[in-house]
Amino acid sequence: MLYALALLTLPLALDPASFHRFFSEQGPVEIASLILWPLAAVVVLASVRPHSRRTWAFALLYLVFAAREADLHKAFTAGSIFKSGYYRHVAAPLAEKLVAGIVAIAIVALLLYVLFVCARYLLVERGWRTRAGRWLLAAMVLLFVSKVFDRAPAVLAEDYGILISPLTDRYFTVFEEGIEAILPLLFGYSAWLEGRARSYL
Repeated sequence: MLYALALLTLPLALDPASFHRFFSEQGPVEIASLILWPLAAVVVLASVRPHSRRTWAFALLYLVFAAREADLHKAFTAGSIFKSGYYRHVAAPLAEKLVAGIVAIAIVALLLYVLFVCARYLLVERGWRTRAGRWLLAAMVLLFVSKVFDRAPAVLAEDYGILISPLTDRYFTVFEEGIEAILPLLFGYSAWLEGRARSYL
């Protein structure tokens, strides 16, 4: 709640220039995400033992998220490897697109596997009854919410012709970026709780 209240004050407390710097690609929020995702991967590997395929999948996905924050998904190609427009419209060598497509498919497969593991743990294994499961569920819900905040302004403008005010746009930004910054902590804390629960078995 305190974190949410802090986010609510930022669009009003910061002038537009300071707000833009704070949430820019080189700003403290993006840098925090870039640091915290690898830290979450370390927490998973250090807390949940013995290591299994599921453990490594989570750690690897968190490293992928860190790479995404560092814009590595478009650092070596002529466009983002996760956007269909890159493969259809961007003038790039076929070999580049082929390698990029293989990498993108592998990452999507990893993401789907982790989502399957989460769903199985929460629903089939009744993980939602545990502290670790509840924190994992909260993190997954907030991940979805952050994507809603990310896409909402464009969807409102393109599909419904609704143009939001600059202040409202700053609120969408602050909650999208603010939630994304705290997600590694939530996922890491869930893994730490799961590791502690296993140590007592």
